[in-house]
Amino acid sequence: MFNVRIKTFYDAEQVQIFSVPLRSKGEVSRRKFDPETGEILASKCKEKPVPGHWEEIPFLDEPGDETFVCSEEDIIANEVKEALKREEYLRSSCARTINAIYDIARSNPWEWFFTFTFNKEKVDRYDYPECAKKFSKWLNNMRRVCPDMKYICVPEQHKDGAFHFHGLFTGVDALEYRFSGKLDKKGRCIYNIGNYNWGFTTATRIEDFHRASSYLCKYITKDLCAVTSGKKRYWASRNVMRPAVEEFLVEEPVIEMMRIACDGGETHVKRVRTEWTDVTYIDRPLGEIYTTNTCFSNRSPYKYIKIFHKVPTNKLFNLSP
Repeated sequence: MFNVRIKTFYDAEQVQIFSVPLRSKGEVSRRKFDPETGEILASKCKEKPVPGHWEEIPFLDEPGDETFVCSEEDIIANEVKEALKREEYLRSSCARTINAIYDIARSNPWEWFFTFTFNKEKVDRYDYPECAKKFSKWLNNMRRVCPDMKYICVPEQHKDGAFHFHGLFTGVDALEYRFSGKLDKKGRCIYNIGNYNWGFTTATRIEDFHRASSYLCKYITKDLCAVTSGKKRYWASRNVMRPAVEEFLVEEPVIEMMRIACDGGETHVKRVRTEWTDVTYIDRPLGEIYTTNTCFSNRSPYKYIKIFHKVPTNKLFNLSP
């Protein structure tokens, strides 16, 4: 169990303080789920019976004959229970997908923000599996043009039901860029990608990749997750970085010390409180969590337990002990 998590991204460190201890990644998880869809993988379990009761059948010669009776109230109660269960399942699935996308988006220095749409004459843009298949094929083909390409892409469903895709890219200088003759609201040039033949594209340079990362996550909604249930919800290249993660079980005084030590400077603090969770997020520039906060050093007068520690495979991030 843990109540504090530290994530080290490309240019920042984030402390997550949970009001209630959670199950750690270092422990045996009770649920297995697909990291690209957020869907909980099915496990073998017996179905729960529909609520009801047994009643004896009158006017029969054989004593003890019974029948299972399910009243209208039992049926309604069961339908409400199942609806609430589906809603919670969808919410959890959506949250897992957003967290996975956010971790990747903030752990890499992106250069471009791309948007891909589909020409209705070439692709059935209302058919998500077909759109996903065409988009995946384009990404695979562009790997030959840009071998060092990194990307994280997500779908979006338009109001009319059509699908299109957005993505953060880097290492794609070899693509064909054509100036569209238009500028965005910030005065940046909007380009079209000549290598894409399935429809219309836009490409703009990224100035603040932190904001772009948060913007990308906004496309993942519960409505989109409901439409794409059991299907791939994001595309990430294999060479993308993921954050280093540390999880701690600490005493309450340590948490107060963390809040005080992280106060001021370039700190960004955000608290998210819902009926399911209560989490405080503290963002600091890279390296300052350990240099300005002695809570996790040998100088700390308080005890803490490090539960889980994970460093990216290519060790891009420089973590202090």
